[in-house]
Amino acid sequence: MGRFFFWLLIGVIAVLIVLFFPVYLALDAHYDMTRKKFAFMTKAYGFIKLIGGYVATYQGGLAVHISDKKAILIPYTEVEGERKRLSVLRTFRLKTLSITIETGAEYLFLTALTHMLFRAYFLIKGGKKEKLENNFWLTDGDVLRISVNCSLRFNLYIILRNLFVSLKEKRYYVRQK
Repeated sequence: MGRFFFWLLIGVIAVLIVLFFPVYLALDAHYDMTRKKFAFMTKAYGFIKLIGGYVATYQGGLAVHISDKKAILIPYTEVEGERKRLSVLRTFRLKTLSITIETGAEYLFLTALTHMLFRAYFLIKGGKKEKLENNFWLTDGDVLRISVNCSLRFNLYIILRNLFVSLKEKRYYVRQK
């Protein structure tokens, strides 16, 4: 009987660790408007590569290239559905944010406004001023390059709780229809 409770205790501790242990994701993205390139990289704990690649357009949608021989095709008609599917991302806590924007005079006002909104969003969400880095470079010509590096924190309990609330709301909405 003692062994059973020992293994039960080990199992409960393991589940609690998996549920409440924080997971850190590092996201790097770079967009170059003049070359029409968007590249991204996601790492767990800063060194375990999860996914990375680049996004290109094709006639009728987007192609997310995640390796030399593999691409995920997303038609423009499904982009809205994919955005709704990623609503779970709101549960992630933004820990650090680094934005570098290189632009010409043509996009100066819009990029400065966007830069200011990113900064305000980070600080409103509880980010610390020391964890925010802003670089704004003005260059000559028709140039727009944006590089973002951020760190997110979450745990499995928060994701599962928000997923449960979301499913409950959808069930209520379907029932009302």
